[in-house]
Amino acid sequence: MASALGPVLTSTLNTSDYEGCLSAWCNYLAQKIHLETRLSSIESEKWSASHLTGSRVAWLENDLGEPWLRIIEDPSAKSFEPFSSYGWLSLEICVEDVDAIYRDLRDSPFKIIGPPADLDVSPDIRAMQVVGPAKEILYLTQIKAHVPGFELPFARCRVDRLFIPVLVAENRENALNVYTSFPQTNGMPFETKITVLNRYLEFPAHQRHPVATIQLSGENLIEIDQVTGLESIPGATRLEREGITVMTFALRDFFELTDSSERYIIPNGPFAGKGAVLLRGSSNENIELMEFDPLMELETRR
Repeated sequence: MASALGPVLTSTLNTSDYEGCLSAWCNYLAQKIHLETRLSSIESEKWSASHLTGSRVAWLENDLGEPWLRIIEDPSAKSFEPFSSYGWLSLEICVEDVDAIYRDLRDSPFKIIGPPADLDVSPDIRAMQVVGPAKEILYLTQIKAHVPGFELPFARCRVDRLFIPVLVAENRENALNVYTSFPQTNGMPFETKITVLNRYLEFPAHQRHPVATIQLSGENLIEIDQVTGLESIPGATRLEREGITVMTFALRDFFELTDSSERYIIPNGPFAGKGAVLLRGSSNENIELMEFDPLMELETRR
């Protein structure tokens, strides 16, 4: 049976440069503004982020018209160094031609930290890595063929959507336990070389790391990378910083699997009217679970 968790619906970025961030994503990564709203007091209260109440929010969509990225304006958001703390590390986004995107991004607001290369885990996965204007790390990934052992999507447009949120954790098993607690959700631990991480953190070039993947519904995964020596910060503090702050997943049997006292109703935006809860994982990552709608999975696979 398919996992009760998934697909990944959206990721949230906080930025102190709202206009600049929108411009970069729209002009260089082929996204469009789907809708602009304001963050409600209901959401900011549940997130323990009252300072964000009323902040401008932009929902970005791909060329298929699917909204998948939420950008929140926070002029007071603190900057930080990428790869410095535990939590959501990066957004892995499915693209049609990673080498063409590499050429397009060489003179752009996206800083290239890893040129296109076939991955150690499979030569049928080719990826590059960049840091965006909100200090968000992006893995831009081309799936060239079916990869045994994984359910992965092929890109349907130049820059499609998020399909793997990458979590960096101090303890792989503790991180796995958070997500495999959901029905029919299984993890696959293994070791692999992560070139961009080795380069950025000045590890030996061929060092292998304990990692795990968790297969979600909708041809999505979660990747967990175990690394030692990073900073541990509370989930609420993360919402005071730039970068990736919240990851939102659809959840089947939402009302049976969540605490009614923690639920809230999304008041606006593309998921208005849906029930949601915010949890915090073992790395203090912010996890938003949302009431599942079968159309959510169809939209990611059509």
